[in-house]
Amino acid sequence: MVAVTIYSKDRNLVRRCRDLFGGSKRTMHLPAEKKLAGYDISPKDTLIIDFEACEEKDLPEIACPCMALVAIPRKNQALRLLQKGIRAYGNRHMHEENLKQAVATLKTGQIWLPPAIVTQVIAALPVTKAEDEGEELLSTLTSREAEVAKWLVNGLSNQEISEEMFVSVRTVKAHLTSIFKKTGCRNRLELATRMK
Repeated sequence: MVAVTIYSKDRNLVRRCRDLFGGSKRTMHLPAEKKLAGYDISPKDTLIIDFEACEEKDLPEIACPCMALVAIPRKNQALRLLQKGIRAYGNRHMHEENLKQAVATLKTGQIWLPPAIVTQVIAALPVTKAEDEGEELLSTLTSREAEVAKWLVNGLSNQEISEEMFVSVRTVKAHLTSIFKKTGCRNRLELATRMK
């Protein structure tokens, strides 16, 4: 069974994906000599699209879990691609552990974005909920957890939160783990969306 299908003209990227996801028996390469729309891609496939081989305007309807890899990730492009059905987005030279995490997240039906993009998206979210709804969500948290959540909603990274609160990044991560457990949120973006 194929674990990952990759559309790319970059042999090094294809080799890297094969090494990460189980070799040629578990990965399929779609050569970029043909447009992506020309391939029959199953909704069960997990597709990685190398945007060195595909432009946004050439992106077909996306029916399967799909990740876009780009040279330089940008918030506006991430948002456009999310609207087109892409559910994971990142740098084509990202660390192997991040690539594995992105594909695993994609396979569970969740969205994966680089932390810097998530922070920018959270900061750009409009405030749409009544203030008491956010306060109700915070009422389940300790005072320190609530403080971390408020900084997160303002778009701060873990490092920035640690500097504001005079605690270690590790402490911020521990608070976030507890916050996600108590609120039922799976990630920063979901928490920020619910609070705003």
